[in-house]
Amino acid sequence: MANGIIRLDDGWRMDEGHHFDEPPNVPPPVLPPAPPPSQKGKHMDFVPDKRAERYLWLKNLSDQVVAEAVKFGAPAGDATAAKALADHLLAKMEATDAAEAARDGARTVERAAQKADVAGLRLKVRNWKTLAGWGTSGSEGVLKVKGSEVAFDPSTYKPKLKVTLEGGVVVVGFVLGEADGVNIYARLRGTAAWRKLGMDTSSPYLDASPLAQPGVPEAREYLARGVLDDVEIGQDSDIVSMTVG
Repeated sequence: MANGIIRLDDGWRMDEGHHFDEPPNVPPPVLPPAPPPSQKGKHMDFVPDKRAERYLWLKNLSDQVVAEAVKFGAPAGDATAAKALADHLLAKMEATDAAEAARDGARTVERAAQKADVAGLRLKVRNWKTLAGWGTSGSEGVLKVKGSEVAFDPSTYKPKLKVTLEGGVVVVGFVLGEADGVNIYARLRGTAAWRKLGMDTSSPYLDASPLAQPGVPEAREYLARGVLDDVEIGQDSDIVSMTVG
């Protein structure tokens, strides 16, 4: 091949896409694939992210660090300083838990007062509306005691559920609405019978039931039924599920 032109005596084959008196049909070189970007390893942190697990980690650190520091020769004061930090955070977490428990207790008291006191107010207004001067007084508008909401129908009540898993405990959240509380039921997926776990008047309900077979994960299903005056009402909630273990 002279000057980049194909000649018969150069050994070129016509079935390879070449043409007389033209430069050879040579495909561009195939470049080797670029190496994949290096993947960084996952960041490992000894401090747990989840609150319940972090509390247990802090408690263990507080209980063990002073004795362990002697074994590995920590500088004087390091262990007591670390214990003080852990104890300070533990105290804050426990204060939060106490405040949440107090809030839940206050909500329970408030809910009982709402039920009793609103019933008393309804009775008062109902009696006022029977008085001769009620119709012309205009008080109905001033006191805003003209009904506009649809009355609660216990037969159509249906709880709403949502489940999450926190530290091995299934947290069953629910929207209570007009009912006094809900009964929570559970079963293993694939079984027919529902087992009543308990009744709760404020969300969430916590299910810390052990596994049916230790060490074997299981899929649990949950539903709720409304409770009014200690009687189940309305329709079953939609079934929600969670794998535990």
